[in-house]
Amino acid sequence: LGFATGCYKREENMDESAALSAQVADLRVEGRELDSRLMGLRDADWNRATAFKGWTIWDVVAHLHLTDHMGVISLAGEASFRALMKDMASARVPMTAYARRWIGDVSGAALRDRWRALLEELCVGLENADPDVRLAWAGPGMKPRMFATARQMETWAHGSEVYDLLGVERVETDRIHNIATIGVRTFGWTFANRKLEAP
Repeated sequence: LGFATGCYKREENMDESAALSAQVADLRVEGRELDSRLMGLRDADWNRATAFKGWTIWDVVAHLHLTDHMGVISLAGEASFRALMKDMASARVPMTAYARRWIGDVSGAALRDRWRALLEELCVGLENADPDVRLAWAGPGMKPRMFATARQMETWAHGSEVYDLLGVERVETDRIHNIATIGVRTFGWTFANRKLEAP
């Protein structure tokens, strides 16, 4: 708690645009670190199941790619985002199945290239977004800085599945403070959201 709070206080000295740029930079690095682990995978590796719901590495990257796409659509406007959410809901299939249908039958290497390119598009869009405008999302809307933080958290969390499967020990850096901070700040909400009393 002290570590996360200390980092948050340090960032209070930045203006919102500078804080947003710093956060997007951390998102970029998070993506590049995961990408470096995907680079040397053989074709068969992409079909190996992780410990998370049996998702394969392909499924993990497909999920990140789809949710980054959702981010790009949100940047285009709430109406576009709500239309995408309506399409996803009407499909009546799990998100993994929707992602496979949306992406198509592509190799892991091709998926990696598409994910990497779209993540960069998302980062550029967030950098150029009005830092005070709330972006639509499946849950509560978020300002761009929190949006970038959430995308970093998602990339970090799902990246852990890949690290664990490959037997690679992850060495954390200072950018973990973004994820620690969002965890501390949303701790109470995770209980309130389920109508439970926070311990």
